[in-house]
Amino acid sequence: MSDLKYERSGHVPVIDMNKSDEELSVEFYEALTTVGFACICNSGIWELAQDYGRKTHSFFHLPLEEKKKYSKPNSYDCHYGWLANGRVQLEETAPAPDYKEVFHTNRITEGDRTLAPPIIDSEESRKLRAKFEEQASRILYLLGVAMKLKDPYQMVKAHSFTEKKNPSNQSVVWYPKVDKSLLVPGQLRCGEHSDFGSLTLLYSDAPGLQVMSRELGEYVDAGFIEGGIYVNIGDMLQMWSGDVLIATKHRVLLPEAKFLDKERVSVAFFGHADDEALLETLDGSNKYPPITARQYLRRRFSATYGTEQ
Repeated sequence: MSDLKYERSGHVPVIDMNKSDEELSVEFYEALTTVGFACICNSGIWELAQDYGRKTHSFFHLPLEEKKKYSKPNSYDCHYGWLANGRVQLEETAPAPDYKEVFHTNRITEGDRTLAPPIIDSEESRKLRAKFEEQASRILYLLGVAMKLKDPYQMVKAHSFTEKKNPSNQSVVWYPKVDKSLLVPGQLRCGEHSDFGSLTLLYSDAPGLQVMSRELGEYVDAGFIEGGIYVNIGDMLQMWSGDVLIATKHRVLLPEAKFLDKERVSVAFFGHADDEALLETLDGSNKYPPITARQYLRRRFSATYGTEQ
């Protein structure tokens, strides 16, 4: 590890996106090869996500039968739709599913009112997604520079975020008020997991995120900075990088007793490589056999959502 010193939000390094590419490439590489997380400021995302997140609350308060119209199909090729509370269990050994609802959208849902209602697929959501995509592409480029790839845009070229062939999605994660009578001992708002894909960017309106500290071997608070967007590596990119970049496990706790009646909302951008992108270890080590992004994600979605192969 270098002697680079960070400001930190809890356990997570804070990176100012107004710095030069040269500075940022060093800081992202340091953060994402050690902690696996960073918190970026001055990204242009926070205000857009805050406004959009607040507006989506009304969807999650609709009657159950109304929300069911938009249920996520049980198919790998459908990276969109609503998931009811209890549908997702990210930690396979958890005593109960995650205490949350989720609505995934992607390029296929845009403008199709049978797949997503206007409050979810809105002008605000598209502006936000464009900013997420912009910053995700920039970070992938900066990592390519830091990793001294022959073509620093190699990872960027494998992520055609604006095309329907790319399965990346933008997801609203709604954590409802907690009804203690429905809780199972040990249940969390979001169970321990690492993300599936390449790169995740996350807005949240409240604290609660914890990350696994590699140094301490235990969960620590990620911290919370107004204006900060979390960035973390997914399992696909860890594999693709030959384990140079680190996909860190994380979770979202239930709030303290006095805050159980408070809702929480996050908006995440889950960046994935294009379905047909061939993932061969970037460092040339051949540590893992080549695999397409589609093949890799099918395995992960099936394990988590019971998705058909």
